[in-house]
Parts: sequence; C-alpha cells; structure tokens
Amino acid sequence: MNYRYYTATDFVTDPSFRSWILEQDSSAAAFWENWMKENPDRREELDEARALLYVLAEKELYVGAEELDGRVTDLLAHIGGHTQRTETRMRPALYRYWGIAASICIVTGLSWLGYRSMETKPASLRAAASVHENTDGHVVRFNRTMKPVTILLEDSSVVTLEPQSELTFPEKFAPEKREVYLKGEAFFQISHNPERPFLVKTNELVTRVLGTSFTVRSFEKDRNASVSVITGRVSVYSKQDEPIADAPEKVIGVVLKPNQRVLFDKQESRLMKVIVDVPLRVREIPAASLVFDEAPVKNVFKTLEKEYGIELFFNEELLSDCQLTANISGLPMYEQLDLICRIIHAKYEVVDGQVIIHGGGCKAD
Repeated sequence: MNYRYYTATDFVTDPSFRSWILEQDSSAAAFWENWMKENPDRREELDEARALLYVLAEKELYVGAEELDGRVTDLLAHIGGHTQRTETRMRPALYRYWGIAASICIVTGLSWLGYRSMETKPASLRAAASVHENTDGHVVRFNRTMKPVTILLEDSSVVTLEPQSELTFPEKFAPEKREVYLKGEAFFQISHNPERPFLVKTNELVTRVLGTSFTVRSFEKDRNASVSVITGRVSVYSKQDEPIADAPEKVIGVVLKPNQRVLFDKQESRLMKVIVDVPLRVREIPAASLVFDEAPVKNVFKTLEKEYGIELFFNEELLSDCQLTANISGLPMYEQLDLICRIIHAKYEVVDGQVIIHGGGCKAD
C-alpha cells in the first residue's frame, strides 16, 4: 500500500498499523519502524494515529474490542470522508484538515462510548482506575486495574501507566518545562519540544528528556529504581542531586541511549548503567546482511552496532585476522554475541552500558 497519502484516521483503521501499536506484532513493527525512517515528514500523522489508538486501547477496558471497532468504523462512515481517498489525494491540504476533524470526532466518539459503557458498570469497576484533582490543580491518576492504562497529556505526549502505579500531572504544563510525578512504573512517549524539557520525577530519580520513549520503574517495595530507553536520549540523576531550577546544566547525571538502562540502588544511593535484558533493534538489518561468509569480524561487530545502537569495543589490530562464517539472522543480540565469540575464541562483557570484546586473535600457529 502507498501510505504516503494516509492521514491519522487512515492509519487508525489500517490492520497492520493497529497490530504494531496495540499488539506489538514484531513483523508489523519492523515494517512501520522502517517506514517512519523513510518518511520522516509523516511523523506528525503517525503520532496522532498512535495517540488515537492508545485512547482506543484504554476504552477497550470497558467496551468489547469488536463492538468498539464497529463503532469506530461507523464514526468514520458518518464523517463521510473515508471513501473519498482518491479525490482527496489531489487536494492534500484539504485532506489534512479532514484528518484533523476526523481525529477530533473519533476521540469525542470514543470518550462518549467510554462514558456510556462506564455508566452501565458496577461502582467497583468504575473506581478501578481512579482520577482526582488535588489542591494545586494537578490530576492524580492511579491504575487499580490489572492491565496498563493509557494517558494522553495536553502536549500530546502519551503515558502507559502500569497496574498499581500512580501518575500526577498538571492539566496544562508550564511554559518553560513539562513535569510529572510517578509512583510505580510507566512507559513514556514524549512529544519533541526542545524549548520545554520533560521531567519525570520519582522518590529517587529525575529523568530529563526533550522528546523520546522510555520506561521508568520506581516501586517502594523494590530495591532498585530504573530507567530504560527505547528511542532517543535521556539524562538521569538522583533526586538528591536535583539541580536548582535556573541552572539544570550543572548536573549532567547518567546519559542513556537506546537499549541502555540505569539502575539506582536505593540502599547505596548509586547509579549504574547497563544494557536492557532484551535489546531491541533500532535499525532493521536485512536478514541477508546477517549471513556472513568469511567476513572480517570487525565488519560483523559494526553491523551489530548499527542494528542495536550499542557500542562494541574491541582491539581491531588483534582481531584483524578473524573471519566469520555464520548465519546470525533471527537471533537475539546476546545469542548473536555468544555465537560469534565461540567461533573466534573470544569473550565479551557488558561495562557501563557497552559491550567489550576480549580475544587473543585468530592468527594461525
């Protein structure tokens, strides 16, 4: 399909896009992540569609998936623009305005559906995901359910709040910064705005970002608090090192890149940077490019760096005679490293969120 002409509402109704966002299907994720890289100018429509689907996912807690899917289709049909795709391709400006209007209608319709369905539920279920406003005008959202709850903030950032977790946020962010408070665990997808840094505060940590996606976990019962980065970069520092408001540059903290994670030991008040347990591909490498036939091992390591965005350090001179013949496609990163190191008689270790390769070389006796 030619997705170039799609608006947010078209993406919402596309089965592949929905599988990626709602079901986290790996094959769909590979396609859409690659499509985003090839079509960066369509990022706004994708972000809008993502937010709409997160609203949809939240409403599915109270409305059956099939029923809700039918209601979305009915809403689109009622708007009347869904069948006019051929005509609107000739008028992209008009098409964009229709997409915005349709998005508003969908959100309004979904909110109405959620409200109506909530009215018919027992009081105990209606209180499952509690919302209240405190005295300083902040909204406090506590997830009492057994599944994640999605929250759309006023700057279009999206927060997926895990069970037994609480998020406190203002109805409208301050002009100079965006600040929320978390107890528990949540996944953040932050809208990019260099002029307004986004801060996630917990009892132990402060995470500072401009626009990225990451997970913060800080339950009182856990020994460690943690921050894991999916895309972009974040700076993490302990609450005791929180800088004064007018000089945030004085505290750099630990800078995290994709697939890196920082652990904060509450007892020792110590930050430690590691690699996430299951690194995700930041760039989709064709399977054929991961099948090597007497390839210099340094080229293999550089391919892995591109695939996962993680730096691999090794002695190029020492391993200059090492060649690899192997198929590492379809394997997780750690299994790829295990296989490579077995073949070239080397070992690896993870230090400060990076991989260091140790080997004696491959020169013949």
